Amino acid sequence: MLDENAEALLKKAVQRAKAGDVPMLKFLLGSLLPKDRLICFEFPRLEFADDAVEVLGCVTRAVSEGEITPSEGAALAALVNSYAKAIDLADVVKRLDALEVKLRGHRSR
Repeated sequence: MLDENAEALLKKAVQRAKAGDVPMLKFLLGSLLPKDRLICFEFPRLEFADDAVEVLGCVTRAVSEGEITPSEGAALAALVNSYAKAIDLADVVKRLDALEVKLRGHRSR
């Protein structure tokens, strides 16, 4: 049913939106407009977990100066925090592997 009536339903929805039906207008715009946008701004490389502090400072500055929205800042902050945790975890794994190798060396003597 939907396939055969899709064009007629869409026309009707557009007519209602043009006639001032605000919820229909919001629905149509919400379906057509992109949910996210590409964010381009410079911030320091995130090579070590400690670098996250400086990067988060840049994100905070970008929000406070209106360069990005607060919700975009929150999403970036979550991404930076996740990446910093991954760096920390990778570092812990490397250190644990090194300790295991060292312990095996001591046991074989």
